[in-house]
Amino acid sequence: MLLRISYIQQLVNGQQVPSLDWYDCPIVIPYYGGKYELSKILVPLIPHHERYIEVFAGGLSMFFRKNKVSWNVVNDIDNNIVNLYMSVIDDIDMLIYYLNWLPKSRKLFLDFREGIKEKKDIVIPDPLQAAKYLYCIRHSFNKLIHTPFSMNKDMNKNWKNELEYSRNRIGGTTIENLDFNTLVDKYYPKTGDFWYLDPPYFIATDKGNYYMNNFDNKDHIRLKECVSKIDKSGGKFMISYDYRDEVKELYSEYNLKVIKMKYSGATKKSRDIERKEYVIMNYEPNTQFQLFQEE
Repeated sequence: MLLRISYIQQLVNGQQVPSLDWYDCPIVIPYYGGKYELSKILVPLIPHHERYIEVFAGGLSMFFRKNKVSWNVVNDIDNNIVNLYMSVIDDIDMLIYYLNWLPKSRKLFLDFREGIKEKKDIVIPDPLQAAKYLYCIRHSFNKLIHTPFSMNKDMNKNWKNELEYSRNRIGGTTIENLDFNTLVDKYYPKTGDFWYLDPPYFIATDKGNYYMNNFDNKDHIRLKECVSKIDKSGGKFMISYDYRDEVKELYSEYNLKVIKMKYSGATKKSRDIERKEYVIMNYEPNTQFQLFQEE
């Protein structure tokens, strides 16, 4: 059964949550398609687990908000993202140094962005490359690296507290730079696992230029096959996806819910647009939501 759900009133283990302030955490990468706001809703839906695997790391909002377990893996095919998190762990002082001294400059932004596009191989960790990447994300319009320069005010901030928080959270975590299929084969799913997947959306497939590593239609199908492996092996999973007929058709055998969210865009036209997204699970969460209507 497909349900539309509201995050306005929610119960966690039978208790109403009066405020979501306890989920507050800094954003290291304000990643396009990141789940900073949506993670406030999704984290209470996570079941008890012993191993946590995040397949498409991006900004890691889910990982940073949830309770950390003793065994964690985060993965991304984008080596710039992996290099950033590895630099946070291994050379945070140099990363902070570079970020604090980089001036706001359209010329620097364009030079850095071109270098990131051309530099496919990175000797990880590389804190200067990580600083350039984060600089470009922070100064990109709508946080898309291929978009024009934006005079984002948060580049003035002191990075120390934010990055040290991230290092403390991600320390001891295994960081991988693998294709999702290879990741599932390497960390073979089992009972006690929780896998969170936030893949490139179908709209990104349509547009073709949202991410450094986009999905085509075959990738969406490959992902469904990987998810089936997790399910058949006893692992639990949650997937965030765009509200598309293709998603409904691919994952019709699982627990699909529709969440309505408002996003603040960078333009007047896109500001406060209400958008629907799918949340797909192979389990029934303990958290109860106020239901709007069935679809």
